[in-house]
Amino acid sequence: MLDAKTTDMTIVEFLNFVGSRPLIGYYLEFDVSMINKYIKPMLGITLPNKMIEVSELYFDEKIALNPQGNIDLQFDTILKNCDIPDMGVHNAVNDAIMTAMIYLKLTKHKINKIKE
Repeated sequence: MLDAKTTDMTIVEFLNFVGSRPLIGYYLEFDVSMINKYIKPMLGITLPNKMIEVSELYFDEKIALNPQGNIDLQFDTILKNCDIPDMGVHNAVNDAIMTAMIYLKLTKHKINKIKE
C-alpha cells in the first residue's frame, strides 16, 4: 500500500482533529488507553482531554429513579431505553453516531424521556 499513512501521521491528524475538546464515548477508557500507547512515546504525555462516559451518564440518570435497582449498561439496552434507533452493524461510524445520540438524549432531555 503506497498511500498508507504511518501511525505517527494518523496520531497527529487525530490530535489536530480532537484539539482540546472532550472525548465522548461508550467504555471510552479502553479506546483512550490504546491512543495513549502511541501518544505517550511521541509526546511524553497522555491524552489530557476530558472524557465523558455515556454509560456513566445513563447509570446516574437510572439509579436516581431506582436507587436499589440493577442497571443494565449494555449498549443495546441503553439505545432501547433512550429511544435511539439501532443502526445495525456495529462499526466505528455507526457506533460513534449512536453514542452521540445517546449523549444528546441524556444531556438535552432529562430522565423523564428515558424508559424504565
